[in-house]
Amino acid sequence: MRRGIVLAGCLVVAMLACLGGAGATEYVVGGSQGWTASPNITIGYYDEWAANKTFRVGDTLKFELNGTHNVANVLREDYDNCIKTTMLAVGGNSWYIFPLTEGTNYFISTVNSDCENGQKLAINVVSQTSAGLPSSSASSITAVALSVLVLSIIAMFRS
Repeated sequence: MRRGIVLAGCLVVAMLACLGGAGATEYVVGGSQGWTASPNITIGYYDEWAANKTFRVGDTLKFELNGTHNVANVLREDYDNCIKTTMLAVGGNSWYIFPLTEGTNYFISTVNSDCENGQKLAINVVSQTSAGLPSSSASSITAVALSVLVLSIIAMFRS
């Protein structure tokens, strides 16, 4: 009986893990370099930083600001041409958390020629279900896995 209770507990933990899914991720923009300007970064640095990441709706970007750096969320034309617009946050040893929305998100620094020198970031944000399996397939697999776990628990208590 005691073995059955321990096994049932393990199965419940496994079932809860299946239900938990993936949580949102907070990305510190630029990693260890942070959100900074040349000579600390080169043109294309932020593109390289973002290249191996999959950004999803619900994830956040954390811009760590210091000194006179700032960040603005802009339209593509403003990003392409480094057009200075209203800032989201101003530096001074602070940070700004930006929640991501689906589609392409553009960010620039509006300080001096920081944007022209590479302090800009464009990322594509996908919905939670567009990466990996389609949501209907993922839901079906989860439902089957949960059914197997529940049936295993019931079978344990019958024996």
